[in-house]
Amino acid sequence: MFGFLMPKSLPFFDMLDEQNARLRQMTDKLVLLLETNDQVQCNALHRENAALEEKGDALYGRIIRGLSQTFITPIDREDLLRIAQKQEEAMDCLYGLSIRLNIFEFRRKVFPAQRMARSIQGMLSLTAVMLDGLRHRKDCHKTHGFRELRSEADSLLSIGLAELMEDRAIYAYQDVMQILKWTQIYEHLNLLLHHIADLGETVEEAVMKNV
Repeated sequence: MFGFLMPKSLPFFDMLDEQNARLRQMTDKLVLLLETNDQVQCNALHRENAALEEKGDALYGRIIRGLSQTFITPIDREDLLRIAQKQEEAMDCLYGLSIRLNIFEFRRKVFPAQRMARSIQGMLSLTAVMLDGLRHRKDCHKTHGFRELRSEADSLLSIGLAELMEDRAIYAYQDVMQILKWTQIYEHLNLLLHHIADLGETVEEAVMKNV
């Protein structure tokens, strides 16, 4: 009779899953941005990422408002908040990468950056599995897989930067500009890698507390 008076929890796991799905969609488009030299396709991919990032901002706002207005949450609200924040930070970083890959003119796209993006893509796939485990209170630790992909991405970053700094007798102006542009891309890929690693650790901590 008085059920309507009882406080109810919002579907926070649904919202986190949706946020994670948008994050993974943006990463998929990042991979394509790093593998195409077609400027028309780059423009289209960036517009799609911009739309995903805008929707992600709105979703993050809904999660924050929901946490501030809801008495009952499925797990500690601090854990829900931290996961949402880490995913939002990763989306913001991805958007910054998308902007740079769209406006910079590259002679060619380089393999270490491409492979690094795919490692990050793999790490994000693991976060989706971990979120599902958290929702259903299942043991879903992916520490080993995360460490392998993180180590691979770190190695690729070192290789990519070393390739940029190879000794050459004379640098043409165009060479210097390419080096500067790729240095920015690698810096942002490294930042994104840190965000994804932080997200994985945050979800794993929540799993350990609640499973």
